[in-house]
Amino acid sequence: MSPYHIEQERLRRIQAAQRERERIRQEKERIRQEKAEQNRLLSNINQQKKVINTTANSLKELLKNTPQGLKETFSEPVQNAERWMENVLKIIENDEKSRTNASLQHHLGKIHSERERGQHFLKDLTKTLTKTADAMANNIFTELTDVKATFEENKELIIKWDSLDGVNNIAKDINKIDQFLQTKKLTDAAQLTKRVDEHLKNHIKSIDNISEVFSKYEQNKEVLLPWFEGETKKIDKEFDNLKNVLGQSKYSDLSKSLTQMQKRIETKTKEAQELEVEDQKRQYVLESLKKVCESMGFEEVEQSVEGIGKESRIKYTVDTFSQGNITFYLSLEEIKADSAIIDKRCMSEFEKISEDLKKNFGVHTKFQRVSEVPNPKKIRKDEIGGSGEEEVKYGSEGNI
Repeated sequence: MSPYHIEQERLRRIQAAQRERERIRQEKERIRQEKAEQNRLLSNINQQKKVINTTANSLKELLKNTPQGLKETFSEPVQNAERWMENVLKIIENDEKSRTNASLQHHLGKIHSERERGQHFLKDLTKTLTKTADAMANNIFTELTDVKATFEENKELIIKWDSLDGVNNIAKDINKIDQFLQTKKLTDAAQLTKRVDEHLKNHIKSIDNISEVFSKYEQNKEVLLPWFEGETKKIDKEFDNLKNVLGQSKYSDLSKSLTQMQKRIETKTKEAQELEVEDQKRQYVLESLKKVCESMGFEEVEQSVEGIGKESRIKYTVDTFSQGNITFYLSLEEIKADSAIIDKRCMSEFEKISEDLKKNFGVHTKFQRVSEVPNPKKIRKDEIGGSGEEEVKYGSEGNI
C-alpha cells in the first residue's frame, strides 16, 4: 500500500471516530434533555398532586363540617365534589415510572385539568354552603315570618269556620318548618313554607267569602225568619256543612256552593221584604178594621194567627151583640169573613164596614158573597143557614 493510501485510510478513521464521538455526544445531550424534561414533568406533576391533595382535604373538611341538612339541600354540588375526590385519587395514584415524556406530558395535562376542576368545586361549594345557603335561609325565614303573622291574625276565623284541628295542623307544619331551618334542610323548609303559604291564602280567601255571605245572611235573618223558617234552618245547616268542605280544602266546591247559597239568600230576602210590605198593609187593614168595628159598637172577641209564613192569616173575631159574631180572616192577599148575620142584612153591614174603611182610613174594599161568581176575586167557601164567608182582596177598588 502506498503512503498516500495509508494517509487516506488514517484520515478516514479519524473522521469516523469524530463522527462517532459527535453521535455519542448528541445522544448524551438528547438523553440529558429528555431526563431534564422528564424531571420537569415529574416535578410539575408532583406540584399538581400537592395542590389536588390540598384541595381534596379542604373539600373533605368542608363537607365534614357541613350539616347533613345542607348536604341534602345542595345535593348536586356536594355529589359533584365527592365524585371528583373519588376519581382524582385514582388518577394521581397511577405510576409514572417508565413512562415516556409524551405520556408524562399527557398525564400532566389530565392532572392539571383535574386540579382546576377541584378548585372550582371547592370555590363553588364553599360559596353555596355559606353565602347561597345563608341567603336561602334568610328568604325562607322572611317568608315564614309573614306566614306566621298571617296565621296569627286569622287564627280565630280559622277556628270558627274550619275547626281547632285545622288550626293545629297549620301550627304543626309551621313548627316543622322551624325544625327544617334548624337542621339546615332548606329545600324541605322552602317547599313546606310555600305549601303552607298557598294553603293559608286559599283558606283565608274562602273564609272571607263565607264570612261576607254569612254576614249578609245574618243581617237579613230577622226578615227571613217570619216567612221562611224552614228555609232558614236549611241555610243554617248548609253553613255548618261548608266547614267540612273548607276543612277538606275543596276550595272549588266551596266557591260553587257559596255562589248558589248567596243567590238563594238574595232571592228569599227579596221575597221576604216584599212579604213584609204586604204584612204591613195587612196590619194597617187590621187596625183600620178594628177601629171601624169599634165605631159600629162591635166588641173584640179574639185575635190570633193561624198558619206560618206567607200562608199565615190573622183571625179577628168581633161580637155584634144583636146579630152574633163576625170572624175576619186576613191573609196577605185578601180578607175573608165568616158571618152569622142573617142573609138580608149581611151585605148592608159589610157595605157599611167598607164605606168606613174607605172614608176614614183610605182602605178600598168590596165585600161580596162567595156565590157571586162574576168577580174573579170572590170564592164561595160554604153557606150554612144563611151565613157564609164574604171575601175581599186588598185593593180590589184601589190601593192602600
